[in-house]
Amino acid sequence: MKRITVTLFILISFVVQAQEVNPIATISQQPGWCTIFHRWGFIGDSMCSGEYEYLREDGSTVWHENYDYSWGQRIVAAIGGAVGYNFSQGGETAQGWIANFWDYPVNRNGDISAKAHPCQAYIVALGCNDRIGYEPGDAHKDINLDDYTKNAGTFIGYYGGIIQRVKSIQPGARFFVVTLPTLYGKEEFSAEIRKMPEIFDNVYLIDLEKYGQDFRDPELQKRYFEKGHMNAAGYQLMAWTFMTYINWIVDNNIRDFYDICMVK
Repeated sequence: MKRITVTLFILISFVVQAQEVNPIATISQQPGWCTIFHRWGFIGDSMCSGEYEYLREDGSTVWHENYDYSWGQRIVAAIGGAVGYNFSQGGETAQGWIANFWDYPVNRNGDISAKAHPCQAYIVALGCNDRIGYEPGDAHKDINLDDYTKNAGTFIGYYGGIIQRVKSIQPGARFFVVTLPTLYGKEEFSAEIRKMPEIFDNVYLIDLEKYGQDFRDPELQKRYFEKGHMNAAGYQLMAWTFMTYINWIVDNNIRDFYDICMVK
């Protein structure tokens, strides 16, 4: 009887350990371990830029970046004392980002240059616009670890090239790469993004496709969206979501971040 009881206990323990953990099952409004990062870079498109969409009186649509309302700026506001840079604009792709924020900084955020503002932590949220015109590619084949200029002309080739370029000026930076939310996602694109922590060090996955809110839900659309983009409440919700997820990542990999204060 004792042996059976012990065996049953071990089996139950394995089952419990194997249970999947949803890092954002309960979303906190506190920054948590995000406070250890004092300089943030936000790499993305319109959803990273606080884009607001509204109708003129004549019925035409206006799209406008409200960077102050972006989830990135809401993160640094919650931390207090941190600095965050939006390397993002509406319609951006991974290939376009390299041109617009790295090679020849001409963009709608004051022509900001990612080269000129090295950060400790980066959230990379690209892919929504790449679904049209780009093949997802294969990260293990399309990223040349010796020379990023030889990366393939696929979404993930350019995406990996972004990480490589930033690492060339800030080797100790931490990256949080984001899969495409369900509203915009294509599984094959998110599948390649999930490979980034396998290929690069100091890269961590934020899997919104798997764990994030399903914004196809009409009630969530009504609450957090204005037409095709989020409203102020939606961007704030995303800030809390990212902070909760990153807090979980740091808490479960605490030794990986012991030297972040040395990354200037």
